[in-house]
Amino acid sequence: MKTSVVVCTYNGAETIIEQLDSIKNQTRSVDEVIICDDRSQDNTVSVVSDYIDREKLSQWKVYVNEHNLGYASNFFYGACKASGDYIFFCDQDDIWVSDRVEKMLFQMENNPSILLLGSEFEPFTVSENALSVPSWELATFKNDESLEHLEFNNKNIFIGCQGCTMCVRRAFWDIIKPYWFKDWAHDEFVWKLALVNDGLYFYHYTSLKRRVHEGNVSLGKMRDLQKRILFFKKLLASHESTLKFSEDNNRPIIQKKILDKNIRATKLRIDLMEKRKLFNVFPLIIKYSDCYHKKRAIPVELYMAIRQ
Repeated sequence: MKTSVVVCTYNGAETIIEQLDSIKNQTRSVDEVIICDDRSQDNTVSVVSDYIDREKLSQWKVYVNEHNLGYASNFFYGACKASGDYIFFCDQDDIWVSDRVEKMLFQMENNPSILLLGSEFEPFTVSENALSVPSWELATFKNDESLEHLEFNNKNIFIGCQGCTMCVRRAFWDIIKPYWFKDWAHDEFVWKLALVNDGLYFYHYTSLKRRVHEGNVSLGKMRDLQKRILFFKKLLASHESTLKFSEDNNRPIIQKKILDKNIRATKLRIDLMEKRKLFNVFPLIIKYSDCYHKKRAIPVELYMAIRQ
């Protein structure tokens, strides 16, 4: 079985070598590494290219986008270039544990029902203004190497692990590609559709060290109203695409009921913030509180709508 690693880079010259070393030195070697640079303004591309030449890594390839795509599209198109049976997503500034590939592939190869496998990480802070990893996420970590199957429900609709920890089965990726839309985050995309197909698993094993700094995309908080509205419009589109995938694959009717409810709730949240429909807060509290990842978002969004 062939293994691919997809690394997406943007202005990562200072940290990329540590990540590349940790991939190269795995106890189970990978078959190809695809590095997609999103028009870096520093010398990331030359640093990576020199590394590949110096280490004589003939199966490692660098691609430079014609224009800046953003991280979501960069990862999607990078994964589409992969030829392996298993695809690992990889950020530019983390450090993989030496047996990450070996242990995660063991789980994938011995459990054919796994379509997407997430894992734990150990955060380390590298700047004073570093963002914080959510305490709820760290509280789920056990590092006991147990394997957890995640069922379709309101809670699990919301992505529960970092994309940089994931490994996806290539055959599944090929099936779901038509359901992706521009700027849908690659990790949420595979998470939700693997959930629909009952193939979402989490491996309680610390597979990498995650560099935490002020630029981490997935850890940023949406305190800006317009950014929050845009986020929920993308969330709405992701719910709708997930519903289509569920219907096209004749999945259990409970999935449709849960997704329909979350679609209605997301529309109410958008109208609350964008159109100042303040009375939307009442049905959101009474009927749709279970459609929130965190219920503290209810007063936050009401306050944002009032003060605009």
